[in-house]
Amino acid sequence: MRSKRTVLLALSDAHHGFFSGVARYAREHQWHLVADMIYTARIPVGWRGDGIISFIGYRDDLADFVLSAPMPKVEISLVRSDLDLPHVEGDSEMIGQLAADHFLDHGFRHFAWAPLIDDVVNAERFRGFANRLAQEKFWCNLLPPAIARDDALGTQDWAARRRFLVRGLRRLPKPLAVFGYNDCVAADIIDACDDAGLLVPEVVAVMGVDNDTMLCECVSVPLSSVCHDLEGMAYEAAALLDKLMAGRKAPKEVVRIPPKGLVARRSTDILAVENLEVAKALRYIRDHYHEPLLAVPDIVAATNASRRSLEKSFRAELRHSINEEVSRVRMEHVKRHLTTTDATVTGIAAKCGFSRPNHLFRVFRQMHRLSPKAYRNKYTPTVPRADD
Repeated sequence: MRSKRTVLLALSDAHHGFFSGVARYAREHQWHLVADMIYTARIPVGWRGDGIISFIGYRDDLADFVLSAPMPKVEISLVRSDLDLPHVEGDSEMIGQLAADHFLDHGFRHFAWAPLIDDVVNAERFRGFANRLAQEKFWCNLLPPAIARDDALGTQDWAARRRFLVRGLRRLPKPLAVFGYNDCVAADIIDACDDAGLLVPEVVAVMGVDNDTMLCECVSVPLSSVCHDLEGMAYEAAALLDKLMAGRKAPKEVVRIPPKGLVARRSTDILAVENLEVAKALRYIRDHYHEPLLAVPDIVAATNASRRSLEKSFRAELRHSINEEVSRVRMEHVKRHLTTTDATVTGIAAKCGFSRPNHLFRVFRQMHRLSPKAYRNKYTPTVPRADD
């Protein structure tokens, strides 16, 4: 019987996704996982074991330690593509494409990329985003990076950078769709929009990456995010390390893990419109769609426009009426409840602004030519069994 492996987890970034992926593999294969660095950030000079899984980041001292270690090792991410190590990375270009498709589907025509730092992974993610936009004849603007390369491990003048970022956001054409390198960068964009007096998502829609729910759901406007499979990356890094510890050769190519999809939250829950009063009306509809008595006069009152002016602008921007938009928003929420919850149709009707379930049934059939039950059966994702 093979003796238990002892593996060091050497992370400069204690992202829970990385730890979860390696920990899952370790449990399945009876590894002893040494994770002291998550708590101490100290390099265990002289450590001896069977293998190392690392995320080096920009720590040259950690890079020197990992490279000099006499056992097999695998690096998660291509942030340090300059190091002669086996790498496991996400499909960053596909991540950028998913974000671009989401913004395009919502009618945006002006776009910006918000990088973290100047490195290979940022460049790949931007390339996927910008190339997808270019296919539709759109240009992507660039915002300043969150971190200057020279200050990757040092301090920065936060106030000066914020002023620069606010100026950049104000000067770009609106409505604007901003894609941030990760959720942290995107959350900073939302905060900067608040400083700039720019409504999110009505004037600036924002998308992040990683779907870190603790971060995405605690910002002032809940953040949409591409589901970068960090746990899957770490799990595959552990599987690769296991092969190397068994004497197999390292792959010549980077192991790529695709994203798991995209979670849309309020930061992109908008159709791109040029007219600010229409944008205000759209926000009011999204805040009050669940109220059965919501009516056009209520929506008009939330703007600075007259009813006639707002209705005219609405049709010019969206090609349908205010009431049709209320119905559309309600129906989007109905479909989400049908495919993501076990709630009854009666309960969903009450949550989505329908005074009677029969009204929901009638409208749903008119729009989708299916009953709510049939729609649920057809479109609810199936969860694969563990033995599939």
